[in-house]
Amino acid sequence: MGVISEKYVDTCENFNKVHAFLRKMITLTGKLQTWEFVRLEFWKWNEAAKSTDPNFMENHANLWKNEADEVVGLFISEYGGDFFSLVIHPDYPHIAKDMVSWAKNVWGKENKRLTTDCYDHSLEVQALLDAGFKKDSHIGNTRKYDLEHTEYALSLEEGYSIKCMKEAGNYEGKLDLIQQIFPDSRSGKAVYWRKDIPSYCEELDLSVVDDQGNHIAFCFGFVDRENGVSVIETIGTHPDYQQRGFGKAVVTACLMQLKEQGVKTAYITGFSVAANALYQSLKPVEIVPLYSYSYGNVEQGHDCKDS
Repeated sequence: MGVISEKYVDTCENFNKVHAFLRKMITLTGKLQTWEFVRLEFWKWNEAAKSTDPNFMENHANLWKNEADEVVGLFISEYGGDFFSLVIHPDYPHIAKDMVSWAKNVWGKENKRLTTDCYDHSLEVQALLDAGFKKDSHIGNTRKYDLEHTEYALSLEEGYSIKCMKEAGNYEGKLDLIQQIFPDSRSGKAVYWRKDIPSYCEELDLSVVDDQGNHIAFCFGFVDRENGVSVIETIGTHPDYQQRGFGKAVVTACLMQLKEQGVKTAYITGFSVAANALYQSLKPVEIVPLYSYSYGNVEQGHDCKDS
């Protein structure tokens, strides 16, 4: 099977091909890859939009295509710098060596260090090791939820309610809370860009609000309707309201709403001990560790100690 490598060019056609490839990967493998359709949307609508490099996307993505012009391999760097990710179609494991070599010797040739992250099922793992990368830390866990066969019960303190953005309003208040929990020094004027991405659903843009309409906790459910898959991303609780079950309540409400809409599978990735404890309490059917790999002068990372 002939495969060619080509630089990513930011056209609607190319974006849609990569988006379709990432959605297909979940259904083909039954597992989340290090990049999925939502992360690609975040990359285009957030990272590229605020970059000062007008060619940010072209400079930080490369495609491998088969003879039918289908994407079978993806190199992508979310922020530039020394970090990159690879996604490889399961029918094309033989391209892993070439992809790692390209990442190391073409895109990363000026870098003294390179880092990536992988699941143990990622097809590039052996190629990374053969190229001199070291597996250096456990950084997080991805959990899979079977919405068809799991029942959820919602519990919430009196005086609070869960509303979608259509009901809650106050975009500015929610944006302020998101920025407080996930500060980003690279961004200029903050905008509510998530509502513009293709997988956004207003009914799954959820918040716990108090009786004054203030946003207390939040999450977003992004959906691939064609394949019945959701990724729940950007989850947080106001620092003054933590340890009161608000985070669990809003994610539970999202899972229940997804189930009602006919979505069969949801994924959540956690990186902190507190986040992983919360996501574990929501009855996942699978837990997959995520590891960091490094090449060159990289400080040793710290293991994620929870499961």
